Amino acid sequence: MPAQDSPATEVAEAAELAEGAEGSPPPADAFDPEDPDARSPRVQMAAAAVSVLLIAGVAFHLLFVFLHVAPENQASLKYQEQTREWVYPVFEQNWHLFAPDPLNTNIRVNARVQYRAADGTVTTSPWADLTGDDVAHIRGNPFPSKADQNLLRRAWEFYDSSHDDDGSRTTDRADLAEEYLRRIVVKRMQAEGRADGIVAVQLRAVFAPIGAPDAVPSEPTTRELGWWETRPDDFR
Repeated sequence: MPAQDSPATEVAEAAELAEGAEGSPPPADAFDPEDPDARSPRVQMAAAAVSVLLIAGVAFHLLFVFLHVAPENQASLKYQEQTREWVYPVFEQNWHLFAPDPLNTNIRVNARVQYRAADGTVTTSPWADLTGDDVAHIRGNPFPSKADQNLLRRAWEFYDSSHDDDGSRTTDRADLAEEYLRRIVVKRMQAEGRADGIVAVQLRAVFAPIGAPDAVPSEPTTRELGWWETRPDDFR
């Protein structure tokens, strides 16, 4: 019958084995996540592909933004349509490379509406500051919507570019510009629960020149448009 080792002997042998394990080198097939050479080729290829795609995406975006803000040239004219589709409305830039064109006038768009009651009585609402509503939604908001920033401003620019100062139409898109503004007013009233019974809308723009910091402020001027009758499609 073989002799059995005492408990003290077993403890000593276990300690010797532990000391040997601590001093021995790691197995040849051990994986070190910090060692790039230890990563599998498939992982390395995936990481390289992601990096290339990110670099290509950033370069693609910067190229179209550059074409948008750069002075007109053969490349910007050739890819004008593609540039507009990429930039608007998310990446819109209101400046131009080498030819800055800052805004020199604050424009506030106001609107009022006429209501017709069941007995035929027509009443006119006070002027509502649509631009002021947009500014209130933007201030203090780290992620303001593009609608608050650009919808009303673009609509007014569209109208202004298709009408003269007397309100006469100068382009074949003037009707569309009027419809665009009219529907914006109706939608604002619908959002506030004040659209029932609207039969006509009217807009005005208040222009306040932006002067030098030490200049005497100029008096604002007002451009008031005529009344536009609403249509059933405006309330969809």
